[in-house]
Amino acid sequence: MDWLEEKAGELEKFLQEKSLVRALVCYLCIGMVGVAGVYWITKNICLGWIEVLLQRQGQARYKDFWGFLEIWELLGEEGGREALLLEVLDLFYNSCLYLYILVCFCIVGKLFLEAKVKQPLAIITQGLNYINMGDYSHEIIWQSQDEMGSLCHEMEQMRAILLKSKKDQWKQQEEQRKINAAFAHDIRTPLTVICGYTEFLQKYVPKGKVSEKMLLEKLNTMREQEERLFRFSATMTTIQKMEEWELCGGWHSVSELMGQMEAVIEGIRCSVTKEITLHTSLPEQEVFLDQNLLMEVFENLLSNGLRYARESIQVEVAMSGKAFMVFVKDDGPGFSEKALRNGMDAYFSEEEGSQEHFGIGLSISRMLCESHGGSLTLQNSVLQGAIAAAVLTAGVRDA
Repeated sequence: MDWLEEKAGELEKFLQEKSLVRALVCYLCIGMVGVAGVYWITKNICLGWIEVLLQRQGQARYKDFWGFLEIWELLGEEGGREALLLEVLDLFYNSCLYLYILVCFCIVGKLFLEAKVKQPLAIITQGLNYINMGDYSHEIIWQSQDEMGSLCHEMEQMRAILLKSKKDQWKQQEEQRKINAAFAHDIRTPLTVICGYTEFLQKYVPKGKVSEKMLLEKLNTMREQEERLFRFSATMTTIQKMEEWELCGGWHSVSELMGQMEAVIEGIRCSVTKEITLHTSLPEQEVFLDQNLLMEVFENLLSNGLRYARESIQVEVAMSGKAFMVFVKDDGPGFSEKALRNGMDAYFSEEEGSQEHFGIGLSISRMLCESHGGSLTLQNSVLQGAIAAAVLTAGVRDA
């Protein structure tokens, strides 16, 4: 029995991997083999009984020609029940093959539909029902290499894309909520200061209780708070523009991209004393990406590195598969634990309630990398300093 179960399992697996047409042909072949076996058994049983009945009815002669029995003298006048039984056996003997074939088609069709069609359709239907209810967590998997397996695979890919899109949407909504909350928090202080000084000046200037020096001090403070509000507004505008960035890809040689990065570095070297080096081991080839987006990300990472570097910054450009990577490493104090977790959030600041922010450069770079199918990660060097790694999904071809 164990051997039979093992062979049955192997046969089932074999049929599961076949295409629908080939599987149907295999099912029919197996069914016809079964029909041939049952027909052979039926033929021998019927012939045995017919032999017995004909011998008892000595009036009949028969001829077995190519498996078909022909009765030359019908036994209708004498023989009673045995003659009737003989006729029934003869009729069944000659028609059972067609009956078995019909039954075989019905059984094979049912087994084929159950094994190759109904089960994957039930999985797809269940998955679509979950998707219609807004639940994208249930996988649509059917382990088969046939057309239904391919259909389930395509449906699973669609589910994964919908899930990723929904997660991105939730993430964008959460980020927008954080940005709005941070912006509302940041503008509260300048507005409070401006309102307080405005009320103070309206109350005491007409009474002559405010000296010219004090008036100028209050006005200067109000002016500083107004500039803060303008900076916050410009930041919000910049973030919105980055979110609406439209990709414009093109083929660019590695030497062209490296030349543009080197030009940016040369311009920065004129105004800073810190050492900046650019290195790549990429062969000469063409890369398909958004050049302006790449340079925006590079400049933001380089600017952030200059902010914390002590003496030097190292820039490394590499590629792995379709991942175009830019690493910017500085020799500064490195990221704090808080910065590693939240450094790419807009309006992130190291100290609670601080008016100085970590900057939006990393937040913008992260958004741009994600819009290009990549990512931005922050980490600390094993030796010293911080590393920002930008990854863009790019196409590659030989130059």
